Parts: sequence; C-alpha cells; structure tokens
Amino acid sequence: MIKSKSKPRSKPEAWQITLYASFIAQLLSIVAFNASIPFIPLFIIKDLHVNSQAQAGLWAGGMTAASCLAMAAFSPIWGILADRYGRKSMVLRAMMAGCVLTALMSVCPNVEIMLGLRILQGALTGTVTANVALVASATPKERVGYALGVIQTAVFTGASIGPLLGGTLADLTDYRLCFLSTSVVLVLSSLIVFFFVHEAPIERPATAPQVVKLTLGEKIHAFFNQKEFLAMVAVLALVQFATSVISPVLALFIQMLNGTSKGASSLAGLELGITGIASAFSAVGAGRLSDRYGHHRVLLISSLGAALLYFPQALVENVWQLLVLRGLMGLFIGGIIPSANAIIADLIPEGRKGAAFGLVSSIGALGMSLGPLVGASIAFMFNTRAVFLVTGLVLLLDAFQLMKISATKTSKVVEPKIITESKKQRL
Repeated sequence: MIKSKSKPRSKPEAWQITLYASFIAQLLSIVAFNASIPFIPLFIIKDLHVNSQAQAGLWAGGMTAASCLAMAAFSPIWGILADRYGRKSMVLRAMMAGCVLTALMSVCPNVEIMLGLRILQGALTGTVTANVALVASATPKERVGYALGVIQTAVFTGASIGPLLGGTLADLTDYRLCFLSTSVVLVLSSLIVFFFVHEAPIERPATAPQVVKLTLGEKIHAFFNQKEFLAMVAVLALVQFATSVISPVLALFIQMLNGTSKGASSLAGLELGITGIASAFSAVGAGRLSDRYGHHRVLLISSLGAALLYFPQALVENVWQLLVLRGLMGLFIGGIIPSANAIIADLIPEGRKGAAFGLVSSIGALGMSLGPLVGASIAFMFNTRAVFLVTGLVLLLDAFQLMKISATKTSKVVEPKIITESKKQRL
C-alpha cells in the first residue's frame, strides 16, 4: 500500500509570530492592569486607612481620572520616541514600568502615595498604543485589519476577565498579594515580548530627516490638518466615552429596574462585562471583513449599529433586556476599533505611526475620563435613561460624519508646505 504524502505545514511568517506573541503579552498585561479595579476602594479603606466609604469612593474616582489624564499628556511623547527608537522598546518600557509600579503599590503606606503611583502608572505605561503601533508596522498591508482585530480581542478579553480574576484572588488572599501577583504577570508579558516579538527596522520616507526634526507641536498640527485622521480620532475617543459613560450610574439603574439594591453591583459588572466579551468575539472577524470589503465600510456599519443599539437601552423594563442589548452593541463596538486603527495605519506613513497612535491614545484617554463625569451629570440633571439617549445621539451624529468622510477620502498625512520648507532651510 502506497502511503499518501501529507503536505508539510508551512512555517509561520515572522509577522505572524510577532502578532501572536503580542496577543499573548497584551492579554496578560491587560488582565494585570484591570485586576485591581474591583477592590481599589476596599484597599483604600482597609489598608490605606480611609475610614469613610464616601471618601474612599472619591479617592478611587480621583485616581482613575488622574491616571487617564496623565496617559493623555504623555502618550504623544511616547509615540514620538517609538518612531525614533523603535516600537518594541516602547512596549517593553510600558510593561516594565507597570511591573515596578504595581509592585510598589503592594507596599504603599497611605492614600496620597497611592495616588502618586496611579498617576505615574498613567504616565509611564500604555501598552495598547505601543502594541498597536508595533503590530501595524510589522504586518503586511493586506492583513492589517485582521492583525489589529487580534490585538483588540486581547484588550477586550483582558478587560473582561481581569476584574473577575483580581476580585476572586483578593477575596481568597490579600489585596497587597494581588498587586504582587499582577507585577509577576507583567514580568511574564515582558519576557514574551523580549524573546518572541521581532521588529523590522523602521523604513523612513525620503523626507525622514525633515520629519525627525519637527517639533511635537508641528507634528500634531500636521495630523490635525487631515480630516480623515481627525474623524478616526473622534470615533475612537467616542467609543471610549460611550463604554464608560454609564458606569457610575449603571448599578443605580439596575436597582431601579429590580426595585431592590440586592445584587445590583454584581449585575452591573455582568452588564459591563458582556459588552467587552461580545466585542472580543467580534474584533477578529470584523478585522478580516475589513481587509476583504474595506475598512471604511465595516467601520460605518459598526458605528451605525452601536449607535442605534444605544437608544433602546433607555426603554428596557428589566436587566435581561439590557443584557441582550449591551451584548449586541458589543458585537458592533468590536468592529469599530480595529477598522479605525487600520485606516489610521494606512493613512500615516512609516516613521510617524508611533506619534499618530500616541495622539489617538491621548484623546481616547480624555474620552474615557470624561465619560463617567458626563454620565453622572446627565443622570443628575434628568434621569439615568437620558444617559442612553444622549450617548446614542452623539454616536449617531458621528456615524453621519463618517458617511461624509467616506465619500470624500483624502490623501495621506503630509506636513504643511510652510513647515517642510522651513525645515529644508535648517538642514
């Protein structure tokens, strides 16, 4: 009997190894960074000696806002350094900074120092931005949507399971041990990046010397002169805004629906988690679809779907209706982020991708920090149902703006003529 020869399996290409290693490292780091979310207020009360629950809540909220603002301020700087010195080094910097800072949190003596550490964490970390820039540069153009979808799946999955694992570990052991554990996880993710992620040399355009000598303000000015880039920044910032806007009042809304506060916190966590889980499932598939049918088309459909699914959430009569709607909305949100990032990667030439994604992260962090404040304010002035209506309207207006941008796509980002000529005179 003649044995049929099986085809040898083709070895994964270098960009695939980098992508899957980045996926694992990103998943671990997001789990680590989100593990402390459930118990931060309890840690402030028990270990940092803040006796009032109201004060502990204020401190916890202030830490989150301050961390987001620090990330917004420093992300463009890290992006420019990534263009100059390499994206892999920036991923390692973010993960190792997180490792050191979470280890210091485990021995933090008071709430003031904890606030300082959280601000430093926002300023020195930012693994998602660094990983997106690295993967976008290392992946073939025709597979960028898929690759960024994979990375976004890691982000959504880590953000969904991180609080669950962290809360469980805190209940079984100790808050300070949880911080140490997350520090160890960040060491592991750093080792994965160090040994398995390979970054090709940055291919700079012919005008690279002019780009390098541009100041931060001039680079930001060049980006903001490009309408399509601005539209993508707005989309990503609004996604961060929309996913965080309901968080401060969701438990109160569930309490109103159920007529009791019993189990409201757990159900609020489930409602928030289902959005992230659904987004994680859809991100890779949406990335593949955007590679095949066009990033703009998938982005527009996803944006419209997410906006339209926000409105009926204001009309629900029980938590299970809300759960279904938030899960469906998560499927569409999973298509927004990889598609928008893929468009940005296509718009921005090599040598400036780090700066561009740093700027995107900066404005996204502002959206994330403004979301809870706006949501709480709307609920206070009107009611909780109005939060869903206002957010849906904002997302819908942005989707209509995307329709206009898709119809009149512009060329890639270039420096304004005046800046370029002035730089030529300096050389």
